[in-house]
Amino acid sequence: MRVASRTVFDFVRPDGSTVPVETELLYQSDDPFAVTMRFHAGGAVATWIMGRDLLAEGMTAPAGLGDVRVRPNTGRTLMLELVSDRHVTVFRLPTGTLRKFLDASYRLVPPGAERFDADAFLSAVLS
Repeated sequence: MRVASRTVFDFVRPDGSTVPVETELLYQSDDPFAVTMRFHAGGAVATWIMGRDLLAEGMTAPAGLGDVRVRPNTGRTLMLELVSDRHVTVFRLPTGTLRKFLDASYRLVPPGAERFDADAFLSAVLS
């Protein structure tokens, strides 16, 4: 089972101006700790996978020390920073949009009920 949502995030340029970017959010119960985000821009798609808990934590306080960082910006927006070897990409997104998506994922797999099937994972990787 899965939860999917299409929305628009604002890509924040270094000069502070923004450009809308179509974004897909995906949560799958068979990978209960992860959220996949696909960013569609200029005919290309960039895919990032991040922790559901990290996104939830970032709704109320700065979260993330590695490649993905989330923090409140205003009462209505969050800042999402994606760090690669060459760039730091910044998006501004509506808090309500992420909240609705996470709430739907919690209805599918409640917090604390996540399970990781190591045998199935190893079977898939090793086959």
